Amino acid sequence: MFVRNLLLLVGLSVLLAGCSTGRYSGYDYAASHSASPTEMGSRYLLGRGVPQNNEMAFSYFSQAGEEDPSAQNELGYMYATGKGTTQDYRKAIYYYEKAANNGLASAQYNLGLLYLHGLGTEPNKTVAMKWFQLSAAHGFEPAKQALKKYQTS
Repeated sequence: MFVRNLLLLVGLSVLLAGCSTGRYSGYDYAASHSASPTEMGSRYLLGRGVPQNNEMAFSYFSQAGEEDPSAQNELGYMYATGKGTTQDYRKAIYYYEKAANNGLASAQYNLGLLYLHGLGTEPNKTVAMKWFQLSAAHGFEPAKQALKKYQTS
């Protein structure tokens, strides 16, 4: 009877105090899993398994940004939107271009948008169309739509 009451008391204590292994209670996902910096950046950017935190996402993407086209694309996005860092379209172009030159279709499309609208550079429809065409060649649907829309205008 004593053991049963003790277990009940311990169980109630945990219930009332809250479990400390929850995903938002100081649990260090990165320390307990072997995820790449790009994967961790995505988790923090989207709040998947960790609290959403743009600054942490930016930090993780920066660790992988010299080698990983996906991280380069995300850094471009973060600089373009000012999430986790100061908005800087020139740096966005730099990172989108690195990823685009590695064949990442979404980066090619994003770079096309920046050139089309003159964000961080002078507007240049010719260069924008080049990037949209490269992206569309990879099957990226938004680039195909952009080509249809902007080739006629």
